[in-house]
Amino acid sequence: MPNKEYRYYFIKLGKLYYVTELCRHIKRKEISSYEFTNDELVAFPFDTQSIAKQTADECGGYIVVRNATFEDYISQGERWSNYIDYKEKNTCKVYTVK
Repeated sequence: MPNKEYRYYFIKLGKLYYVTELCRHIKRKEISSYEFTNDELVAFPFDTQSIAKQTADECGGYIVVRNATFEDYISQGERWSNYIDYKEKNTCKVYTVK
């Protein structure tokens, strides 16, 4: 399986790549915000085209197809996860106000 070609998807908005969606509840309304980066190495790799397309539509971006080995896909996911972990440890916490 490591040498087999594997397809996954990124979301781009201009020159930026999608990283994550943040949801907050403010005054009983759900508010979504999206985080982007200019570094493809930490972009979130979607494995399902329909979910990538839906998310791209929500945030105003478009999907980009990547073909790589399964090992490369796993490495992309690990870099993304390490980036998210780092950001959570080194940024202030956001609390929901009800």
